Formats: sequence, structure tokens, C-alpha cells
Amino acid sequence: MYFEDMQIGRVTDLGSASFTRDSILAYARQFCPPNKASRAVGRIKRAVVTGAEIPFGEALGLERELQQLLFTSEDAKEGLAAYVEKRAANFKGK
Repeated sequence: MYFEDMQIGRVTDLGSASFTRDSILAYARQFCPPNKASRAVGRIKRAVVTGAEIPFGEALGLERELQQLLFTSEDAKEGLAAYVEKRAANFKGK
């Protein structure tokens, strides 16, 4: 089942009403190291949530600020090195 927030065009997969703790944790793990750069995921979420609540120009400024912080992280260096070396990245959330 899907729910669509018509105001901002967001579609959310609600799935079944019988979520289990294990299924929720399995879903959340895909956004955490070593599978994903958790810092990047968190900052993307902050940019989207906060950006929807502030004027567009300020939202763009926030996005640039958060992106700059990410470029200086250890995970960014690891991601770029993994890309160049054609290997899977090993993110640490740092």
C-alpha cells in the first residue's frame, strides 16, 4: 500500500501493518556502514526535512553547507578511493 503526500509529492511505501522489530532493523541497516555512508544519509535527510520548512534560497544554502561538511569526511575520501580503485567502499560513519 502506498500513501502519497499530495502537498509535496512524496510517496511512502507503508507495506503491511505487521512490521516487526527485525524487519525494521533490517531496513535501517541498509543506510548504515558498511553498506552506506550514514553521515551522508543523515545530512541528506536533514537537508530535505529542513529545506521543506524554510525559504528556497536558505534551503539551497543549507544544502551547500551540509555538502561541504560531507566532502571533508573520512567516508568521502573512502568513497572516492573505492570508486577510483573500482572496489566496494568500506564506510565507517566518520
